[in-house]
Amino acid sequence: MIRHLLTRRSALALLAPLAAGLALAGVPAPAAAAAAAAASATATTATSASAGAIDPAAINTRLWMSQIKSVIGDRPLNKIVMPGSHDAGSWSITPSSGVCDAGSEAAMAKRFPGVAANLSVTQYSPIVEQLNSGSRYLDLRLCKQNGQWYTYHGGPRGALFLDDTVTGREGEINEIAEWLRDHPEEIVTIELRTAAPADSAPSPDRDTAVEDYREAVERLGRAIGTSRMADQTRLSPRSTYNQFMAAGANVVLIDTRSLTNNAWAWPNDRVETRDSYLENKDTVALLNNLFGNPSPYGSAATQLSAQALNQNHKSLRTQQGDPNRLFVLSGGVDSYTMLPQAVIDFANKGFSWNPDELPYMVQLGREHNTNMLRLLEGDWRYSYIAGNTNVVQIDYVNMGGRRADGSIIGSGDMSRAIIANNTPTTKSGVLVGTERRADGSWTTAEPLPGTNASLEYGVHEFGGGERAVTAMPNGDLQVIAYGPDKRLYHNVRRADGSWTGWARPNTDAVDARSPGGPLAITSTPNGDAQLLAIDKDGYLNHNVRRADGSWTGWAAIAGPDSGRFKAKDMAIAALPTGAVKVAAFGADGALRIAERLADGSWDIATNGWQTLPGVGGAPTFAGKDLAMTVTTGNVIQIAAVGNDNGVYWTTRSPRGGLNGPWNGLEWKPNDLMRGLGVSLAALPDGSTQLLAVGMDGNTWHASSGTDLKWSAFGQVPGAYGRPLGANGAAITALPNGSTFTLVGAR
Repeated sequence: MIRHLLTRRSALALLAPLAAGLALAGVPAPAAAAAAAAASATATTATSASAGAIDPAAINTRLWMSQIKSVIGDRPLNKIVMPGSHDAGSWSITPSSGVCDAGSEAAMAKRFPGVAANLSVTQYSPIVEQLNSGSRYLDLRLCKQNGQWYTYHGGPRGALFLDDTVTGREGEINEIAEWLRDHPEEIVTIELRTAAPADSAPSPDRDTAVEDYREAVERLGRAIGTSRMADQTRLSPRSTYNQFMAAGANVVLIDTRSLTNNAWAWPNDRVETRDSYLENKDTVALLNNLFGNPSPYGSAATQLSAQALNQNHKSLRTQQGDPNRLFVLSGGVDSYTMLPQAVIDFANKGFSWNPDELPYMVQLGREHNTNMLRLLEGDWRYSYIAGNTNVVQIDYVNMGGRRADGSIIGSGDMSRAIIANNTPTTKSGVLVGTERRADGSWTTAEPLPGTNASLEYGVHEFGGGERAVTAMPNGDLQVIAYGPDKRLYHNVRRADGSWTGWARPNTDAVDARSPGGPLAITSTPNGDAQLLAIDKDGYLNHNVRRADGSWTGWAAIAGPDSGRFKAKDMAIAALPTGAVKVAAFGADGALRIAERLADGSWDIATNGWQTLPGVGGAPTFAGKDLAMTVTTGNVIQIAAVGNDNGVYWTTRSPRGGLNGPWNGLEWKPNDLMRGLGVSLAALPDGSTQLLAVGMDGNTWHASSGTDLKWSAFGQVPGAYGRPLGANGAAITALPNGSTFTLVGAR
C-alpha cells in the first residue's frame, strides 16, 4: 500500500513553506467518486474437495475463507495469508466532508482541504465492498466530533460511522454488522484507533480521552454483537480457523490502547506490524533527486515503491513473526515522502486535479499495488515468503488496471493473489522433508529451516544443491547439503523434532575444492556419522563426524586413479559391526564396492575395489544414480538408475558374492520403472523402502518385506495435494519404524 501522509506533525511543517513558495491557493478538489461495486468471482470451488492448491481465478472473494476451509481449517489465524485494508474508513473523505479537530493534522486539513482530502483517501469503496473484495483485516480509525463518531485519517473526516445519538441517523457500522452476520464463516479482524477532543476542564480523576475510547469500543461491540466476537480468554492468534468456527466467533476486535476489560476486546499486544515504510533517512537522496531534476507525475512514486517493496521482501525473507501474535505487513510507501511531488503536481495541475479521476493516494496505491501484484504472483508465491506472511495490508483493495504485460487486472485480483499464497509453491532447490509413519501415512511435506539472512532463501528455508540424510541410533537425523553459496552445511534434527541449526564443517579453502557434487552419509552403531563427497577433481573423499560432534576431516579414498579413486556417484551404508560399505561408479562408469572396517582401516589394500557384474550377466553395471542399505538380516541391498534410466535392484552378502541378479523394478506389470534418482532405507522390522524420482520429476515410493518382494510404486504426497516434485531424493529409516524422506524441490 501507499501509506497516507497526515499522521506526522512534521508533514505540516514541510507542506506550509512549500505551498507558500509555490503560491498555492486553497481551492477544494471535487468530491471523491462514488463507490464502485466490487466484482466477485462466481466460482464456488477454489480447491479440490480435500486440501489442495488454490486456483486464484476460482476464488470467490466474498466467501473465500469458507471456500478454502479444507486448506486453512487447522491453521492458526496468524498463519492464514489474508488481504487487509489500510485506513478502511477513508473512502468517504472528500474536500467538504469536514475535519477531525482532534486529528494530528487538523490544522493542515483546514488550510488545504482539497490537497488534504486527496492525500487522505486510501480506499475507493465502502467497507462492505472492501470485505466483498476479500479484505479480512480492517484498519479502522474513528474520530469523535461534536459528540458523534466518524471515520477519519490524520485530519480530514469521513462519513458517520456509529449511529447519531441525537438524530438517530444510521452510521456505516450497520452495513458492516449485517455483512458479518451474513458471513459467519469469514473471520474479520478490526484494529480500532480513535481521536477525541480533550476535555476543556478535566477533573483530576477524569480522563475524557479514555472515556471516549471506551465508549467507541463498547458501541462497536454492541453494534456488531458481542456473541460473535472472539473471547480472548478462549481464543488467540494461535487458535485455528476451525476453533474460531466451533466457538461461533467470526470477529476479532483489537483494542489498540488496551483500555477495556472486555473479554471480546483483545489487547494491542496480540498484533505486531512489520513496518517497511521508508523513513526520512531513507529518502533524502530521492528528495534531492526530485527537486534537482523535476520529473513527471509518478516517477517519485515509482522509485519509492521499488524501495518499499525491496524492504518488504527483505522483511519477509529474514524476519519471523511472533508465533503468539497476528502480524501485519505494511507493504507500502509513507506518503510523507510523496509530499514534495504532490505539491508540484497540484501546483501544476490545480487543486481540482484527480489523476484518472481517482484520489491522488488511491492512484499512487494502484501503481504500487501493481508492482506488489507482480511479486505476489512471482517471487512471493514461493513458500519461503508466503509461509511467513499473515496480513498484507494494502490501499485500494478492489483495484483494477493492467499489469506490465498489458493484461487486465480485475477487481479483486490483488486479493486473490494474496489468498492463493495460502498454498505456496516451493522454490526449486529448497530442501523439503516428509515422514512416512509406521502405519503407512505421510506427514505434511515441509521445507527445512534456513541458515541466515545473507543467503538467498533466508532464515525460513534451506535451498541449494546436493543433499543427504541419515538417521542416528538415538532417533536424531543428520543432514548434509550444499547451500546456494556452494558451501557445505550440516544440521541435526533432534529426536524431539527441534533443529540444532546449520553449521559449516569446512573452511573456505576446503569448500573451494568441492564443486557441490554428490553427497552420501550413514550412521554407525557408536553414534558416528560417516560422509562421502566428490571434490572438484573428481576424487572420492571420506569424513567422520564423531558422536561428540567433532570431525576427523576429509581424506581421499585409495584407488586405481593415481593412488586415489575417481567417482561419478557413490553410496554408503553401515554394517552392524561398525564397518561401512562404499559403492561408487568409477571413472570408467563401472560400479565397484569396498569396505571401511570398524577400526578405520580399508580393505582396499588387500581386496581392492570389487567390480559388480551388470544386468543379464554383463561384466559391469554402469549407471547414473546409486543407493545402498543394509537390512537387519545383514543383507546389502543396492539400487541404481541404469544408463537406460531403468531402476534396478540387487542384493549382496557382506563378505562378497552376488546373492541375486539385478532386477528391474516395475512401474506396473511388465513395465520397467524409469527414473532420474533412487534411494534405499532398511527398517528395523527387516523391510525395505525405496524412493525413485520418476521421469515426471515426482517422487515415487515402493516397499518390500523380508521376502524381498516389491510393492507397486505409489506417489509421495507433497504439500497442498500436489505430488512431491524433486530433483533428487534421499530416504532413511528411524528406530521407531518410520522413514524420513528428503528431497530437493523441483
